[in-house]
Amino acid sequence: MNILVIAPHPDDEVLGMGGTIKKLSKKNKIILCIVSEGTTAQYKNKKMIQVRRDSCKKSAKILGISQTQFLDYPDMRLNLSHLDINKKLEEIIEKYKPEIVYTAPKNDLNLDHQVVFSSTLVACRPKSGVKQILCYEIQGNTKVPFVPNVFENIEKEFSYKIKGFKMYKSEIEEFPNPRSIIAIENLAIMRGIESGFKKAEAFELIKKIKK
Repeated sequence: MNILVIAPHPDDEVLGMGGTIKKLSKKNKIILCIVSEGTTAQYKNKKMIQVRRDSCKKSAKILGISQTQFLDYPDMRLNLSHLDINKKLEEIIEKYKPEIVYTAPKNDLNLDHQVVFSSTLVACRPKSGVKQILCYEIQGNTKVPFVPNVFENIEKEFSYKIKGFKMYKSEIEEFPNPRSIIAIENLAIMRGIESGFKKAEAFELIKKIKK
């Protein structure tokens, strides 16, 4: 089965669901779509675009991702390209025909995340053939709390999530920043406590179509 993971920026995929990607990759083909270059709003040096891309490729290899598509839209300006992003995602879905799509959370204050969530819904209309849409969780500033209704046991895969994130050397922060190793582990433990596992990742099921 083909599974598509859509990430607004390089590293959202591993932060949101790195353990689950590793778990699913054992029996499925994982396609990753990175919508923006994730760099120019943070760094003046444009060489960081390639640095982040290389980091993403290294992380993808650890997580077992089969194919990575970089759309390279400008960081923190996705609202200016909303219609174009819709079309690009539709093309990717038509090409790979995923049954399941994971995307950015809708509760996020980050405008790029909101745009990617909305574009995913457009691209995954019934004619797309997508049977299930879920949002992964990104720690940080949110409009409202993330309210998960699906949990994935990642006790065995958590070490791969950390290894994958460590490929993004420029993005690792000190605790208590949510992009710190300690914060990532604390969230996994908390979601595990909520679901009866030692470590878990949480998701919000947006749509499921059953035959």
